[in-house]
Amino acid sequence: MKYIIISTVFFLSYQLNAQPLFSENGHPEHVIVGAIIGGGTSYLVYRKTNNKFKAWLIGAATAATIGYIKEAVDPKWFNGVRSKKDFQYSVLGGVIGASIVIPLKRRKPKKTPNIDAAFNQEKPVFD
Repeated sequence: MKYIIISTVFFLSYQLNAQPLFSENGHPEHVIVGAIIGGGTSYLVYRKTNNKFKAWLIGAATAATIGYIKEAVDPKWFNGVRSKKDFQYSVLGGVIGASIVIPLKRRKPKKTPNIDAAFNQEKPVFD
């Protein structure tokens, strides 16, 4: 346990010189968030409708809509500037994320027994 704590403190205090994921203009972040929104939405819609095209379309449209709303309120709520590039990267991420439904296999509907038919059968008449 002592070695784990010493190793953790050592690695936390060690300065790394790698390139950070966060950039100055925020384009990777817009792609990532757009992909998460588009992918999550398209997966949920696909599970509900079992229609790949509809799921892809709704997922990409949701990411585009949220990206547009974010850019519309950016100057007022986030003290930023509206950026057409940020919106385009959000839409790109949404299209990429929504494309996760394409390789999914079609679900077969569950076969449910017809209970009414089982109870409404004609009973054989015994002579």
